[in-house]
Amino acid sequence: MTQIDDVKSRLDIVELISGYVNLQRSGSSLKANCPFHQERTPSFFVFPDRQSWRCFGSCAEGGDAFSFVMKADRVEFRDALQTLAARVGVTLVNNQESGGVARQLFEINDAARLFFQRMLAEPEAAFVRDYLEQRGISDRSIQTFELGYSPPRDNRLLAHLREAGYDDDLIVRAALARETDDGRCYDFFRGRLMIPIRDWQARVAGFGSRALDPEATPKYLNTPRTPVFDKSRILYAMHLAKEPVRQHGAVIVEGYMDAVMAHQHGYDNVVASMGTALTEHQVALVRRLTSNVTMALDGDPAGRNATLRSLESSWGVFQRRNSQQTSASMLQKPDAMELRVAELPPGQDPDDFIRQEPGAWPAFVEQAQELFDYLLTSLSARADLENPDGRSWVAHTMLRFVAQIPDPVRSDLYLDRLSARLGLNNDTLRTALREVQRQSAADRRGRPVADTAADATPPPARDYDAVEESLLAFLLQHGMETLDHEYQTTPSAEWFSRSENREIYRNVIAGMGSDEIQVGPELESHLDALRSRELRLSSQVKREKAWLQMSLALEREYLNNETKQLSSLPEIMDDMESPLAQRLLDNNSRIGEIDRLLKPSAPTGT
Repeated sequence: MTQIDDVKSRLDIVELISGYVNLQRSGSSLKANCPFHQERTPSFFVFPDRQSWRCFGSCAEGGDAFSFVMKADRVEFRDALQTLAARVGVTLVNNQESGGVARQLFEINDAARLFFQRMLAEPEAAFVRDYLEQRGISDRSIQTFELGYSPPRDNRLLAHLREAGYDDDLIVRAALARETDDGRCYDFFRGRLMIPIRDWQARVAGFGSRALDPEATPKYLNTPRTPVFDKSRILYAMHLAKEPVRQHGAVIVEGYMDAVMAHQHGYDNVVASMGTALTEHQVALVRRLTSNVTMALDGDPAGRNATLRSLESSWGVFQRRNSQQTSASMLQKPDAMELRVAELPPGQDPDDFIRQEPGAWPAFVEQAQELFDYLLTSLSARADLENPDGRSWVAHTMLRFVAQIPDPVRSDLYLDRLSARLGLNNDTLRTALREVQRQSAADRRGRPVADTAADATPPPARDYDAVEESLLAFLLQHGMETLDHEYQTTPSAEWFSRSENREIYRNVIAGMGSDEIQVGPELESHLDALRSRELRLSSQVKREKAWLQMSLALEREYLNNETKQLSSLPEIMDDMESPLAQRLLDNNSRIGEIDRLLKPSAPTGT
């Protein structure tokens, strides 16, 4: 039994969810008004026999105790595991709070931080201190942000860590050293200003660094991805900014020194994304504290195309986040996350701006525009709106953003604003939007594959976990990129009943195309077990048939499970015209369709 299974075995989902909502008996299940959206008639049900929950209303989500805590408390899987383990008295081992490699990595990173800080005080680092003084970084900020210096030669950090008792394997795994082909190690950071990066829990997860030699490349160098460091999951300085962000909203800048200078002048709700585009994980961190987010962009005309791509990515993250919360609830703030943008004058970054005019920063942040308005204004200034080609370019660029809005009401409002600004007919824009949405959906899901199921390979075991885990093992070992485009359908994460499988699936999809899938230490053993499953899919044809088979089987198991839940509800018998009854009929219809797709074709003729 894994630690996760141990925690699950001790939980009572009814007792857990009763702490959030008032449950009422409904046959063999319990019901309540959904805590995640407003409603008058209860559509949220808890099923004690299956230790599961589901909203049959607008949320259309469900899962186990882990998924409920993740949604209710807006936390990631590892945090939900820690919360529930503490609730049932399970002591976790080898996770990020206790023993194992993760703890050792945090420990060795902290030892390196102390070494770098001591080196900054040495006579040889006088030029680094002079550089910081020229940048206007105060001694207090140097201490607060724990800035340091890595010596340029002699592998002195490596020697220091070895002397402290750390072995080379751990030093290399922490990315504090690199190993050559012949087995020799050398310091990864050399001759650089060192910037420790602490995570949400204020643990030293990795480092940023800046080259001080004008000829050195790259100018900025981060710790590579490790089991405890992934810059897409961290916002620099957030460990210092939590309470100010909660009170005043978050201002997100791109660079370390931008954040340091802001804090030095009292603007301590500023954090750095270490890149322009915001990720799902970074937005989730901010969402725990505030719905008010402002991005402060450098005034860099040369980089506007890259900035546009980054903002499109960030916009998509916010729209997906808001689609999970369409109305007020007991457990979540009723307001959607708002992303605003403030652009600095040409040639300036936040560090420059604050040093030159520290008192002007609040007004600069206050005049930030909603992202959509910022983009429309910015693109319109770059195009000739008197020219049809110019207006078409602006319209199609903005429609890529509108296409990511799941709420049709909000989508219509944005189309009205676009129509008024460009002088285009609303119907024309809606027609163009449908084409953008159709193309986006085709890019994400590939073409339908209904007529190819007849020759599918034998199905995996009917056990739900086996279906889920066979599909995950396929993705980990083969990936969808090995399939022809028509087979590259993407199952919904909701189809996975086990939260740990759902979490790994999301990470696999997010990391598609990369060499390594990163999960928390609490899921590493499960991930390894999935990778080790023997699939025996030696040919392209077998892989394509197996993927189709598994995708359809996963959907069918999900619908079968939901159908059993619906069938147990007295509300179905009380009102056969209700939305719940209609959903039951729709599920049965889709299950029949899947069964036909999976059934081998009968021979024709006699």
